Amino acid sequence: MNTRPFRHTGFTLIEIVVVIAVLAILAAAITPAILQQVVDTKIETTRKEAKILCEAIIGRSDVKGSFGFVGDMGRFPKSFEELMRPDRDTPLYKVLTFRGVATGWKGPYINAGDSKDDILIDAFGRPYKGAPTGQVRSAGPDGVFDDEDDIVYPPNPPVVGGRVLVTIKRMAAEDIGYTLDPPGYQVRLYYSIDGKEAFLTDDIAPFIFDNIPQGVHAIAVVRLKKDQIVVQDTIESYGGGTKLVELIFRL
Repeated sequence: MNTRPFRHTGFTLIEIVVVIAVLAILAAAITPAILQQVVDTKIETTRKEAKILCEAIIGRSDVKGSFGFVGDMGRFPKSFEELMRPDRDTPLYKVLTFRGVATGWKGPYINAGDSKDDILIDAFGRPYKGAPTGQVRSAGPDGVFDDEDDIVYPPNPPVVGGRVLVTIKRMAAEDIGYTLDPPGYQVRLYYSIDGKEAFLTDDIAPFIFDNIPQGVHAIAVVRLKKDQIVVQDTIESYGGGTKLVELIFRL
């Protein structure tokens, strides 16, 4: 006859309660960190997307000749959707006859992602703001615009208009000297406004053109007496600065 006492091999109620309590404490300690990590990942993703949108609008400063939407259209987009598809009456990209400079919509300027609106929605599932200023803004984690947790790129609104300062030199026939900014000549600057060719003129030195949108422009010196172009060139101008241009010709 077996007289050994029966031993219970399961958990007691107290042991179960202790285990549950420990798990609850661990969950309470770990959950905020996990949630914060999720939020931090969304913030970083949103920052990257905001930079991509901004570069689509104004180009990249580290890439020569990169002027984005502004460089082609001569203005900021009306909405972020305009970076992916042109409005009905928007002029499309076209090479002009003068100096081969082109104007007009040459998109798409961004990749749409898995769906047509992916890049236009931040990582929190909300649309961005700021297309008409070039400064991309997300409402951030709290979903409220214009408070301290907004995600903004760039920190300050970009400046896309600049100054072009032109100097002309008329060389002497004997090649022994030149006349600086001689009278009787006009400087014409061709650029894009709303995707269409436009030009400004200045007949009096110093030849200065202000608020010219960044991009590739054509420039010409015209002899007024004969309405004759004596020299022409293509220039690149950037926002927020002064582009110095020297044009030399001989008559």
